[in-house]
Amino acid sequence: MFKNMRFRYKFMGLGGLFVVLSWILTDPDLGIISQLPIGSSTVAMIIILLKTVLYVGMLHVSRVALFDYLPLQDVINKAMEDAKGAGMVFIGMGLVMVSIALTMMAATTS
Repeated sequence: MFKNMRFRYKFMGLGGLFVVLSWILTDPDLGIISQLPIGSSTVAMIIILLKTVLYVGMLHVSRVALFDYLPLQDVINKAMEDAKGAGMVFIGMGLVMVSIALTMMAATTS
């Protein structure tokens, strides 16, 4: 089942599950991190950094959802025939990804 699955889906699915489980295990109400003799700040920092797995997954899903009408692979194949076209496609997708990421950041920070 997992052999034919693309890495991005393994990353988003299994990584997201790992992040949620690690958040549950390190919940402040349980006190696991605060009771560690050493390394509690390091564990806390790693748990905070794991948020990026969920953000990257949501960024990918958002881009796919917003551009479901655009056969991106066909556009990329056509653009790769010309260096200028390829550059413009990737600059455009980069701008879209940055705008989605900024929107997500604005929505999740207070």
